[in-house]
Amino acid sequence: MEKLIPEKLFPTERATAGHRLRIVATLAWPVTGLMTGTPVLIRRLTAPQRERRAEAAALQAKQDQIAALAAEASEAAFAKKLAGEPDAAKRAAMIQAQEAAEVTARQVALERAKADRKAKRGKFGDTAGAAALLLIVGGPLVWSLARPLIEPGIGLLLGGWWIAALLHAPSPVKTRTASTGEDVGDPAADNADDDQEQAEPGVSPTLGPAELAATVEHMVALRAQGDGGAGKVLLSEVLASLQRHGRYPGASTRDFGAAVRAAGLPVEKRVRVGEAISPGLTAAGLTAHLGHPPRLPAHAVPDHTPAEAA
Repeated sequence: MEKLIPEKLFPTERATAGHRLRIVATLAWPVTGLMTGTPVLIRRLTAPQRERRAEAAALQAKQDQIAALAAEASEAAFAKKLAGEPDAAKRAAMIQAQEAAEVTARQVALERAKADRKAKRGKFGDTAGAAALLLIVGGPLVWSLARPLIEPGIGLLLGGWWIAALLHAPSPVKTRTASTGEDVGDPAADNADDDQEQAEPGVSPTLGPAELAATVEHMVALRAQGDGGAGKVLLSEVLASLQRHGRYPGASTRDFGAAVRAAGLPVEKRVRVGEAISPGLTAAGLTAHLGHPPRLPAHAVPDHTPAEAA
């Protein structure tokens, strides 16, 4: 009797670990995107308020500085005038008058602050009273009219927030699987280290100045292909890429920055890549330093040789 061989439901090869991780990341993206995009969305929405507070604090600090300079100038003028007065009785009277003026100014400032606080409390009380009256008088009517719209409104609000969070969520960070060592993630994020090969055992954990300069130049050139020619690469990105390949183990960004500067590369203090702003390099800086645009690694240079006729 012929033995029947059951057919596979999905007649494909078994997925590798990297493929499974990619599938899991894709399926979990509605949740992970919500969690990672919500902080970014909150920062975007509160950015104008933070800017206004920072501007107000800067103006207040400027006013305090001007007031301190004016007080110092006034004290210096008073000291000069006091030193030029030969009569001891007049000097004592001048000192008393100065102290009385300072006390009066302090009292005026305290009274003004007290009046401001009273005005704020009165304004808050008026607003709270009007809100309470409106709630008591018009609350039942508003509730009866808006009750059918509350649940759909909450659903639309949550759905809109979810979509906005997914739009503001950062790109998935490239991870390395422990079993195969395969890099998985967004292919656009791989541009920073496509030209690097994994370090072999016994190779020096650091690079020489010439090798480091060439490596950084290749990374900037690769990044320039994907960001409109700006070629902005953070030092932390370069270090993370090299550490994934066995270079500079345990080094901090500060230590690696010192090594990059020692290699003669122009590190800029503020480079923006996405939402991150930190020291890094740009194509413009390297072009000014090298005298030519950053060059791609040999394997990434496009081949423009015309094909031979058949």
